[in-house]
Amino acid sequence: MPLKARVTLYNTLILPLFDYGDVIWGDKNNDIIMSELQILQNKAAKVLLGNPPRSSSTEALRSLDLTSLSVRRFFHRCTAIHKCLIEETDFNFTFIKNQAVHSYNTRRSNDLRLPLSRTNWGKQTFIYQAAKDWNSLQTDLKETHFLSIFKSKLKTFLKDFD
Repeated sequence: MPLKARVTLYNTLILPLFDYGDVIWGDKNNDIIMSELQILQNKAAKVLLGNPPRSSSTEALRSLDLTSLSVRRFFHRCTAIHKCLIEETDFNFTFIKNQAVHSYNTRRSNDLRLPLSRTNWGKQTFIYQAAKDWNSLQTDLKETHFLSIFKSKLKTFLKDFD
């Protein structure tokens, strides 16, 4: 089977399962499960290229232009927050920016206030993790108003991150 067909099959059949597992278990600090998912993605990349099992998975992912699951999770969280902030979708989450709390001109006035959590379980929720990821973005990226432009800027930002 040609490489292009194998990559298409991977993108349509396997990658959605990785994304689903990433969404379900990604916020819960399940390092073991997340590392096992990443190992599966690495093996899939080697199989797609026909590389031997002991070959470099980093080079296989790079040659297929695949990102790691943690980077994909970061991308999905930030995209969801951006959609909510530009009111493209309604997640029924209340995000409060620091500038709404006080009128001081600070460096972090455009950051989202992290939800208060009394336990570590509260820090493992989607809202907390997504707001934390959003706050780590550059200011010009957060101020982008169009989703398509935001996604392309975020992808270039994450190329350096990965």
